[in-house]
Amino acid sequence: MSNSSNVNNRVSIYRLTTYSGWLLGLFLPWQVLADGNSAPTEHQEEIIIVASRVATPLADTGLSVSTLSADDIELLGYNDLAPLLDLQPGVSVSQDGGLGKAAAVRIRGEDGFRTRILLDGIDIADPSSPQVSPRVEQLLSAGLQRIEILRGPQGLLYGADAGGVIAISTLQPQDGLNGRLGLETGANGFSRVNTQIAGGSEQLRGSLSVADLDTDGFNARADDQTLPDRDGYRNQTLHATATATLSRFWQVGASVHSVEGNNDYDNCFDAVTFATLNTCNDDYSQRAWRTWARWEGDSLVSEVSVADSRIDRTLFSAGIPTFDTQGEQRELSWLGSAAIGNGQFTLGIDLLEQGFTDGGERKQRDNQGVYGEYRRDIFRGNLSMGVRHDDNDDFGQHTSWRLSTLQPISTEILPTVLHAAIGTGFRAPSPYEIAYNAGPFASAPATDQALREENSRGWEIGLRLGGDNHWTRLTWFDQRIDNAIDFDLAGFSGYVQQQGASISEGLEFEAQSQLGTGLRLAANATWNKAENPEGNRRAYRPRLSGAASLQWQQDSWQSAITARFSRDNVDNAGLAMDDYVVVDWSLRRALTRDLTATLRLENVLDRDYQQIRNFNTSGRLWYLGLQYNL
Repeated sequence: MSNSSNVNNRVSIYRLTTYSGWLLGLFLPWQVLADGNSAPTEHQEEIIIVASRVATPLADTGLSVSTLSADDIELLGYNDLAPLLDLQPGVSVSQDGGLGKAAAVRIRGEDGFRTRILLDGIDIADPSSPQVSPRVEQLLSAGLQRIEILRGPQGLLYGADAGGVIAISTLQPQDGLNGRLGLETGANGFSRVNTQIAGGSEQLRGSLSVADLDTDGFNARADDQTLPDRDGYRNQTLHATATATLSRFWQVGASVHSVEGNNDYDNCFDAVTFATLNTCNDDYSQRAWRTWARWEGDSLVSEVSVADSRIDRTLFSAGIPTFDTQGEQRELSWLGSAAIGNGQFTLGIDLLEQGFTDGGERKQRDNQGVYGEYRRDIFRGNLSMGVRHDDNDDFGQHTSWRLSTLQPISTEILPTVLHAAIGTGFRAPSPYEIAYNAGPFASAPATDQALREENSRGWEIGLRLGGDNHWTRLTWFDQRIDNAIDFDLAGFSGYVQQQGASISEGLEFEAQSQLGTGLRLAANATWNKAENPEGNRRAYRPRLSGAASLQWQQDSWQSAITARFSRDNVDNAGLAMDDYVVVDWSLRRALTRDLTATLRLENVLDRDYQQIRNFNTSGRLWYLGLQYNL
């Protein structure tokens, strides 16, 4: 490590220590202001966190939110996160091959790096990636308890560049002791073992989830006909959480996450001769943790937390390491919320340090953000107003804001609710983008002008019609990004700044109906017009996409059939992609009180399709499993 890196590390430690001191000073007074007779509030089932970062009933938010429960995740049975997200309204996933292959999650047509993914409150983005993207392909479904998907510009609470947020909660323990052992085998040499154990008392609770997945895979590249081979994937994942209740009002907790992934891929180069090889490997490792302390009363909540994430990647060609990089992210944050009359104040501070090491040289950036939001009852619904101020080391100070509202229109014959939101944001060029354009591989036009920040704005307005058992929602959205940064795919000169606004506008449709005892139908569709400033189609944003699912439960049987489709999509060259419909089916049967057998078929109709040009997807796959409750 260089002397400059050592200095930067010492400065980082000093900053974190200093910030911790004055944030704790903000944290403690909330206890003094609180009523001494207050007690922690109890939350009802349909409570979400992602929309306002504090517990809020889903029915009371003016933002577009989708949720997946533990039961949903378990019944659908998918091995990783990507297909679960691909079923959600306004979300499309493109992946260049099978399990473990690079995936991009786009919410309402925006780039995958604008999607913020939080795992138990930890931002898992990779600062060493070109545009600080989350490595969603490395996330298994095992050990996940809840997923909340927040669509639209969400920079107010989650960083000014957040174009959508996915908040994931891992196994949350209850009183007592329980556990689970799951075994699954399937096509392409697939095997998975996952173990979960959780429990405790009112004073101390903990959980541990461990999963091991291995598959031989299939030939990922459609143009690899000379030496076709299998591109396998291996993943070991660990999630652990602990919570201690110190008093009626105080709680402390911690979570630890570890992911080890090894992915086989094609089209790398010999380190000596530069000949094209297919014996390529990507070793991925992420270690992340978060610790927090919370004071909670009847009307006051205050929480301080520290999170750290480190990612290591090494690329191999024929077993010889050819490239390695490390990404680091540390965040110190404070959040306070106070209920006053018909309103609620939320205040927050987040201090973010991002860095990456590439070729022995470390690059680092800090960002300090302060935000506030006020939500109050107005008319028959509510109104939320918020503002955020960021101070970026490299690009100075920026202010962004968000307004949202929820207003019931009718509650008699057909319950109808209006929801609307509008907000702004900005994104500073990533350290990787800047470093690449300053490096030896960049050329004109990328080197002609220094990169500057992107500015974004977006709005949505929608109607929800119906009650709890039968409802429909329509949402019209419009999102624009000025001066968007993209890699120059035409000349490979580097990262270039588009002049003008990139747009993504469209209409989301959602519907759900309880057809009878144990039978539920859900469907969604999204029409999306996504264009660059020149009016050309943006790649891998289908004009029309959606999904439908039918879930059935009776006695000891459970089943789900899902269908997802994509129409009118184009690749990076603007060439049309094939339309497709993919059908999956899962079946669960409780053999005894503690033993359950599972059967799954993916791509039941054996469709041949691509999400990324020249990259295969799997044909029909089968999986058999057993699950034992300990």
